[in-house]
Amino acid sequence: MPVVVIAREMTEGAREALAAQGVGTIDGLGNIRLELPGLLVRVDGTAPRPRTKTRATLSGKSSLVAQAMLLDSGRSWHVADLAEHAGVSPALAHRVLQRLGDLEIVASQGAGPSKRRRLVEPSALFDLWVEEHRDRSRRYPAFMLASTTDDLAATVCRNLESAGVTYALTGAAAIARVAPILTSIPVVEVWLEGIADPATVCEEIGADQVTSGPNVVLQQERDDVPLAYRTQRDGVWLVNVCRLYIDVRRDPQRGSEQADHLRREAIGF
Repeated sequence: MPVVVIAREMTEGAREALAAQGVGTIDGLGNIRLELPGLLVRVDGTAPRPRTKTRATLSGKSSLVAQAMLLDSGRSWHVADLAEHAGVSPALAHRVLQRLGDLEIVASQGAGPSKRRRLVEPSALFDLWVEEHRDRSRRYPAFMLASTTDDLAATVCRNLESAGVTYALTGAAAIARVAPILTSIPVVEVWLEGIADPATVCEEIGADQVTSGPNVVLQQERDDVPLAYRTQRDGVWLVNVCRLYIDVRRDPQRGSEQADHLRREAIGF
């Protein structure tokens, strides 16, 4: 009975050895050798393509490198300094910088260990980061009694602080403190550290978990990336302005309007 070996890749030596034993071969590179009664097929395929390194998409840990540069756009960086500031490996920081250099978003100065990189197109980096960033967040809706939404946000943050939970206010309630635009804030959104138990947090801040009609939404993500570079204003911890832009854009009602306003008033590029 004729035998044919099919593989993703096969070396020329392997194909020759199998052919010598009367075994046909087909591989994913397009090489075909079949010798059957009344049939002879031989096709030479292409050589395997060299493997390329995966590009550093600006999401997850890579996004921390992008945000570090955006939040301090006038600074020039050594790879090691940037990696330490962003809390990532030097190898990852280097891959991000190399890609941004290829895109002419980052310019280099010097060579070797003294080589520094400087952001020359902050708007282009910001747009690229917004396009590529993806969250894998978990959301926990809750309800908490309060006289006004402003009181609600202040109470939630104060109670989180008292409970010793690392957090950062985001969404419309955070914009109201950075670049006010809305008069009504229907939901207070907060990022929590990943190790916090949402059910316990709700109990500690006096909120009830609900399935509909929430006025508080607690969010978490692995590695606590949304909490990076948080800032404190009037005793309340807020996500950084770049992160805030990403978060408010998700609002299906006035998210785009709020995000555009924040970019003009607080981000500046």
